[in-house]
Amino acid sequence: MIFKKKINKTIFKLVMGQAFLLIAFSIYTTVLLYLLVQQYHATARILAIFGILAAFPKALIMLLAPSLNNIKNNKKALIKLQILETLIIFVSTGLLLSHSRLLEIGILYLLLSIVITISGSIEIGFIPVIFQENEELIEKSVDFQYFMSSSVVIIISIISSLILMVHGSTWLLLVCCLSAPIGIVFYWMIKYDESLKLIAPSDDEVTYSYLKQMKNSLYQFTHTLPAFLIILFEAILGGITGLLFELLPLTMKELGLAVGLFAIVNAVQQVGDLAGSALAPLVKWNAPTFFACDYIISGICFICVTLPIPNMLRLILLLLAGIVMGMSGNVFEKLMYRSFNVGDISSMHALTTSTFAVFSVISYLAAWISTKTLILWQLTGALTILFGILIVVVCKKNTITDL
Repeated sequence: MIFKKKINKTIFKLVMGQAFLLIAFSIYTTVLLYLLVQQYHATARILAIFGILAAFPKALIMLLAPSLNNIKNNKKALIKLQILETLIIFVSTGLLLSHSRLLEIGILYLLLSIVITISGSIEIGFIPVIFQENEELIEKSVDFQYFMSSSVVIIISIISSLILMVHGSTWLLLVCCLSAPIGIVFYWMIKYDESLKLIAPSDDEVTYSYLKQMKNSLYQFTHTLPAFLIILFEAILGGITGLLFELLPLTMKELGLAVGLFAIVNAVQQVGDLAGSALAPLVKWNAPTFFACDYIISGICFICVTLPIPNMLRLILLLLAGIVMGMSGNVFEKLMYRSFNVGDISSMHALTTSTFAVFSVISYLAAWISTKTLILWQLTGALTILFGILIVVVCKKNTITDL
C-alpha cells in the first residue's frame, strides 16, 4: 500500500511537471503567432520561417543520438535544460513586450526549439529510470501523460484565444513566465532509488568513435521490427495528415461549405483525439494489430469524407478518425518502451523525432502541387489503408505478435 502511494505520487509529480511546462510553451507559441500577425504584420513567408525554426532542431536531433545514450544523470540534465528553457521564455517575453526586432525573437525561438527537442528525448530516457524498468508502471505513466498533454493543449488553446481577444497578450505572457518554474519544481521533487542503476554502456562501447556509435544506433533503429515499420508509417502519415488539416479551409471551399466552418471541423478532430487518449488504456491488442486496424479505419474515413454524403456524417467520420488517431499516440509511446533497450531509449526517441520532422517538411512540399485538396484526402486514405495491410502482411510473414 505504501509502495503504491509512493508510485502514485511520483506519477503525479511527473504529470504535473509536464503539464506546467507544456502550459508555458503552449501559451508562448500561441502568443508569438498572435503577435507576429497583429504586432509585426508578418507575411506568410515569415510565419513559414518560424515554422522551419521549430522543425529544424527536430530534424537534426538524430545527430545527438550517441550522446543521449551516455548521459549519467537524466534528472539533472533534464532540470538544467528546463531552467534554460525558462530563461529563454523570460528573455523572449521581455523582447516581445518591448517590440524588439524579429531577428532577436527568431534566434531565441530557435534556441527554445533546440532545448525543448533535446529535453524531450532525455525525458523519454528518464521515465524508465524513475520506475526502474517496471513495464506496468511505465505504461500507467504513459496513459496519464498522454491524456494530460491532449487535454492541456486543447484547453489552453481555447482559453488563450479568449484572453487574447479580450485582454491582449500581456497577461498570457506573465502566466507563461510563472508556469514554467512551477513545472521545474515538480520535476525536482521526483524521488527514486538511485542505487538501482539501469544497464549502462560498457567502457568499450563508450570509447567507440562517435560515428561508430551513430552507426550502431541507426542499425538498432532500422532493424527493430515491427517498431521501425510503424514509426516510418506514422511519420509519413503524420506529415500528410498535418498538411490536410492545415488545408482545411480550402477543403471546405471545395466541398461547397462555408470556409469559416473549418474551426468547427478542427474542434471535432481535437475532441476525437482527446476521447481517443482517454480510451487508449482500454486497448489490450498488441501494437501491430492495433495500428493495422487504426490505418484501415482512418483510411476509410478519409476517403468517405470526400464523397457526396450529409455533412453530419462527415463530422462523425472525422470524429471516428480523431478517436483512433488519439488512441494511436498512446499506443505508439508504449511501443517505443516495449521495442527498444531501455539504455538506448533516448537515442531511439531522437531518431524517431528526426524521422517525423523530415517527413513533416517533405509533406509540406505537397502544398505546391497544383491539385484539389479532396484528391489529397483520397490519396492519403488509400495510402493509409495500404500501410495497414502491409503491417498485417509483414507481421504475419515474420510471425511478430508480442508487441
